[in-house]
Amino acid sequence: MASFKLTLLLSIVAFVSACSQAPGTTVTTVTTSVTTVSMDDESQSGLLSASDRSIIRKTWDQAKRDGDVAPKVLFRFIKAHPDYQKKFSKFANVPQAELMTNGNFLAQAYTILAGLNVVIQSLSSQELMASQLNALGGAHQPRGVVPSMFEEFGVVLEQVLEEELGSTFSAEARQAWKNGISALVLGVTRTLKNPEDLADPQTKLSPHQIRDVQRSWENMRAGRNSMVTSIFVNLFKETPRIQKYFAKFANVPVDSLKSNAEFNKQVALVADRLDTMISAMDDKLQLLGNINYMRYTHMERGIPRGPWEDFGRLLIEFLASKGVSADDLDSWKGTLTVFLNGIAPKN
Repeated sequence: MASFKLTLLLSIVAFVSACSQAPGTTVTTVTTSVTTVSMDDESQSGLLSASDRSIIRKTWDQAKRDGDVAPKVLFRFIKAHPDYQKKFSKFANVPQAELMTNGNFLAQAYTILAGLNVVIQSLSSQELMASQLNALGGAHQPRGVVPSMFEEFGVVLEQVLEEELGSTFSAEARQAWKNGISALVLGVTRTLKNPEDLADPQTKLSPHQIRDVQRSWENMRAGRNSMVTSIFVNLFKETPRIQKYFAKFANVPVDSLKSNAEFNKQVALVADRLDTMISAMDDKLQLLGNINYMRYTHMERGIPRGPWEDFGRLLIEFLASKGVSADDLDSWKGTLTVFLNGIAPKN
């Protein structure tokens, strides 16, 4: 699995590099190697059915033996959609008649071949497919690529496969590829976003979310103790048994909590911890460390997921009451979900 992830990473790097290479670069030699990874095709946890995955891999392994299949697909795609050639800065102005002998064109064709190979080999892993689709969306968004272009590329790919494979490209194989292309387009559509909207694979947070939450928190930060007090009081009134998790003020009447020293200590502790986590959102290691600390220090107290969810819901309601925008609230919801999943994972 480690070697597979390395192969995936290298392919993504190659793909993104090819997309961003400066105009005018001349490539005289094109070298391509395709890594085949065996996966458990009986697993139903990946993308598509096991049968579709098996058919796609077998027909793809047969088709890619022809060294011209990648240039054929890209050339046919550009020929069918001439305007798209402008999106490839390295050969945007090369006459179509010269493309099949142009080094930059061939480099792009074989980069696509390598990327497509990785996609096909990662069909059995939702995690790896998600990483690949995120990379595809992030690499293509700045170039103005829209989902329909991937659909059109899929049509051309299907046509070339039929020519290459002949009778081997059966009705069953055609349907498997249609299913695969549809799934790919759907996945890319979901991830064809601005770079700031792409979530970090470890923290699960995007720069957009971090910016929104930290900005709006700055306006609330001075009054964080008052906010946490309000949330706790409402939480205990809604669900009295939650107060029992706090032994030092478990039996204090809710209406008397604001004057209770132990309660106010807990409020300050929670408010400061929340402040620390939000301030660390753009520091991956520190954020993950804070989440893990919260998780392991609360495991001993046996606090279930429910109270955390209720706290988060009341926090969102408080922010909304203070005029936090809908867009910022969405970022808060996503962030609190990440915090919650780290501190109190679902069983």
